[in-house]
Amino acid sequence: MLPLLSRRHLLSAGAATLAGASLARLAPVLAAPIGPLEKPKLTLGLAVDGSNFAAVYIAAARLWKEMGLNIEMTSFRGDAEVAQALAGDSVDISLQSYQGLVNLISANQPVIGFYAGFWQADFAWLAQPAIKGWADLKGQAVGVSTFGSLTDQLTRYALKRHGLEPGKDVQIMQAGPSSSSYQALKSGRLTAAIQSAPYKWIGEDNGLTVLGTQVRDIGPTWPKNLFVAKQSFLDKNPNWVKAFLRAHVAGIRVARADRAFTVKVLMDRLKYAETYAARAYDELIEGYDERGRFPDMKVFWDITVASGDVKEPWPNSKLLDDRFIKSFDEWAPA
Repeated sequence: MLPLLSRRHLLSAGAATLAGASLARLAPVLAAPIGPLEKPKLTLGLAVDGSNFAAVYIAAARLWKEMGLNIEMTSFRGDAEVAQALAGDSVDISLQSYQGLVNLISANQPVIGFYAGFWQADFAWLAQPAIKGWADLKGQAVGVSTFGSLTDQLTRYALKRHGLEPGKDVQIMQAGPSSSSYQALKSGRLTAAIQSAPYKWIGEDNGLTVLGTQVRDIGPTWPKNLFVAKQSFLDKNPNWVKAFLRAHVAGIRVARADRAFTVKVLMDRLKYAETYAARAYDELIEGYDERGRFPDMKVFWDITVASGDVKEPWPNSKLLDDRFIKSFDEWAPA
């Protein structure tokens, strides 16, 4: 068992490794004092499980305990559930979509994002083998998870970009998560559907047509997820927030330093086959911004306005309390 990394300089260049990932470069993160934690335990809620949370899984598996952090993590079945948990104080921090945060703020919940940095644009649209292009979808049914969801909004945006009017030229159907919509594709109940990892690769390997990808048809980066808390929690627990974010940045750096270890974490957590965990790693790793900033938000607001969720783009300050991003150099590695 490693001693508490937050209490001493544990590592130096060429020193011991943690599950194969060198942590020598992380010594400043793990050793620099932050101050006493304001409460004995922090609770974190994930909207869902997904490969882009690899850094969080690494922190949970190998960093929180060794850094003296008592954090309880729970995965939910979507933004609605984790938002309810956050509003009801069942979790201190949520990791969820920007759409979920917009909905919470629109419902006058006293919450705010405080660290972004998940920029992964990782959806793809798959179709039956007979479908060779977007134009072939005219008169067909396309699956999304649920109406009003991110998958619904992205699909409608992509269809319009390719000259198809959702609801008129193409029928949009609720098909559940990728695990369910992939089965509908296989059985022929759907002509096409938006898919996430690993089903987008499983489908491609089984002969389905890859109509498009989020990177190609929407943009190379996307404001995918961010950490959210009540404003009062951020005000009362600044040391906890810094310690939590320090561990998260450490997790990102471990992920970048050790591909094999991160692939194993994804296999263990998400039950991916090794080939798909490796593909997930290669796709997600460049989508982290360790300073927690927003990517380009233009298309996000275009889609959010078009969906009717807001009337006009919001200023960043309405979504993000950036005090911890601005103080990054105080609590994060040099």
